[in-house]
Amino acid sequence: MKFYQAKFDSYNFMFTAFGETKAKAIKTLKLGLIQHSRDYGIDRDWWKDYENDIYAIEVGFNGCYRDNEAILGQL
Repeated sequence: MKFYQAKFDSYNFMFTAFGETKAKAIKTLKLGLIQHSRDYGIDRDWWKDYENDIYAIEVGFNGCYRDNEAILGQL
């Protein structure tokens, strides 16, 4: 089974979200960043300047990844 993992690294935190599609994973991550803003009482859009650093990769259960790519030859 495949799904998507979205990632964003800020200066202080590493954020990760998952979704059935790339778009859903990224949307979920952005919603999490908004909630993070509420939790820490900071500007809701603090991450917008770094939005291009958000990315998503396709992953699967029981898979091992090196630098966001599956290691081939797994059993």
